[in-house]
Amino acid sequence: MSKLFKSIRNMIINEKTNQKSKSNKEEAYLSQAIDMIDLERRHKELDRRFIRKF
Repeated sequence: MSKLFKSIRNMIINEKTNQKSKSNKEEAYLSQAIDMIDLERRHKELDRRFIRKF
């Protein structure tokens, strides 16, 4: 039972790490916007990527 618990725990930790790195990449992408129009375009693009996954 402890091996199963460790495996599940490691999966959760890895997923949290992946989410943090993805969030950092998205923030960096948005911070490169030149103006508000570019920022809105980039934000919509990220939203479309998120919606396509479902």
